[in-house]
Amino acid sequence: MSKLIKYSLVVLLLLGVGLSLLLYRPLDPNSFVMTGGTILTLDAENSTAEAVLVRDGKIAAVGRLFEIAKKSADLEIIDLDGATLVPGLIEPHTHPIASALLGATVDVSGFKFNDRQSIMTALAEAAGGIGLTPWVIAYGWDPLVVRDLTVPTLDELDAISPDKPLFVLTQMMHEGYANSAALKAAGLDITSKEQIIDGFPRDSSGKLTGVVREVAAIDRLIKHVPAAPAAATELLTRLQYIKYAKAGYTTIGVAGPVGRNADPVGLLKKISESPESPLRTFTYLLPNQTESWDLGGNANFKIKGVKFWMDGSPFTGGAAMEGNYENTELVTEKLGLPHNHTGSLNYNREEFKAIVLDYHKNGYQIAVHVQGERAVEEVLVAIEDAQTAFPNPDLRHRLEHNALITHKQLVRLKQLGMTAGFFVDHIYYYGDALPELMGAARMKRYMPLQTAIEAGLKITVHGDHPATPIDPFRTMKVAVDRLSVSGDTINGAAEKISRLDALRALTINGAIQLGEQEEIGSIEVGKRADFTILSENPLSLEASNFYKIEVIETLKDGRRSDTRLFSLPHVQLVWDILKEKISGGS
Repeated sequence: MSKLIKYSLVVLLLLGVGLSLLLYRPLDPNSFVMTGGTILTLDAENSTAEAVLVRDGKIAAVGRLFEIAKKSADLEIIDLDGATLVPGLIEPHTHPIASALLGATVDVSGFKFNDRQSIMTALAEAAGGIGLTPWVIAYGWDPLVVRDLTVPTLDELDAISPDKPLFVLTQMMHEGYANSAALKAAGLDITSKEQIIDGFPRDSSGKLTGVVREVAAIDRLIKHVPAAPAAATELLTRLQYIKYAKAGYTTIGVAGPVGRNADPVGLLKKISESPESPLRTFTYLLPNQTESWDLGGNANFKIKGVKFWMDGSPFTGGAAMEGNYENTELVTEKLGLPHNHTGSLNYNREEFKAIVLDYHKNGYQIAVHVQGERAVEEVLVAIEDAQTAFPNPDLRHRLEHNALITHKQLVRLKQLGMTAGFFVDHIYYYGDALPELMGAARMKRYMPLQTAIEAGLKITVHGDHPATPIDPFRTMKVAVDRLSVSGDTINGAAEKISRLDALRALTINGAIQLGEQEEIGSIEVGKRADFTILSENPLSLEASNFYKIEVIETLKDGRRSDTRLFSLPHVQLVWDILKEKISGGS
């Protein structure tokens, strides 16, 4: 590295430090009164209030301003100036490290491109550039949005990048496409007829196709990607936490700490427990992480349980449904699925029952990815057996996504004391194409939110980032109006829920699902002063106008969240990255 470049980098760093100090504002005292706007408590009565008294980071009183003023004559009054105060929003199912790292990869998503040729050109350009690692990693391949997007062949990928490993991950992260260099780096024989590994299909001649299917196979490949510098990964993840906070979240649930990092759980713990963190983090470990980490933690970071995948993505043929996928052109030609295809289960019944029993009796809250009815059924059988053998009604196990869960299964879910979280963004981004996969009859009950509420469940909704962009009010809108992004399709009109139920799904119900309802999720005396201040009252807007809602700021433990890009911890990480680059290039 030339001296000019080195000095330029140091100058840029110093400018960043100066700007950081210039923009720094001390955190506010965490004792005050908030009034002058709409306060939605989301308590059991869904009451409103004139004022909230906060003392030492906790809610000390909620109610009429006159009464609270008598208790707080010595405290600062914060005027909401007509804004709306709600409990801090909760995202119960997300992946912050993966979101951070994939945000730094090559974007080939339908959010950016609308035809296959443009995407292939972008891949070719990226293959000649420099990234976080020596591999070319692209993210967002999405044939349901980019309708001419057929599966890339191994020959196509090798032509784009003959020597450098190339891996393209689909938007829902349940399928990917690797070139020969990537497959060889992962220890795979391209032409061997004897080496048969689940998730790496071969053609009739025994040659790998380049397709990498479902989570286990993707993990097997990804672990061979050289990790980005530790300081870079930490910086990107810290910036990802700021994105959540700016969107209105004060708490996230990490449903499996995925993302290429030597110690992803430790990284989340470090960031969450730092004084400047704007988020609480509640984590569900991957099974292989339970050997290194114990349950428990504190108010800022806590390990709640363990995460499994019982089936895969509906958009790659992975949902284990009752009945087959529709035999449409999208299914058989674009997705390349066989005629009358049905998704498969990742575990057999007896195997999964034994796994669930072991974790259940040891106090782990179990979260399981399920999309199809058969996947749901296997989990319910395992949970029912575990609860019968070792009754623990306080251990509220979770089902994640629930695309095709039935009314009967929802009733059983309620009886077992479980909770259901719905990935409703499917309906928004893929609503026009979903009937071609599922058929009209199944789409009437796809993501059955209202049916779940009528069964007595406290439902949540989530974005499963990075699968979709972070925007809680888009997610809330979809739960309310069930409208696709084009505005042309409403799927499952009978499953629309009210604005209040949707807001509760983003707040108190999220707290219940995480087992933290005594601490967060509503504005009630004794709870932590986690708040989101909104420019509009979502209960007074039509769903079509939710885009008008702006997040003014969030507070955690009664302190304004620090969402500055230039903060001292970030500058230190930039310095660490520069030192590594300078020493590596000298």
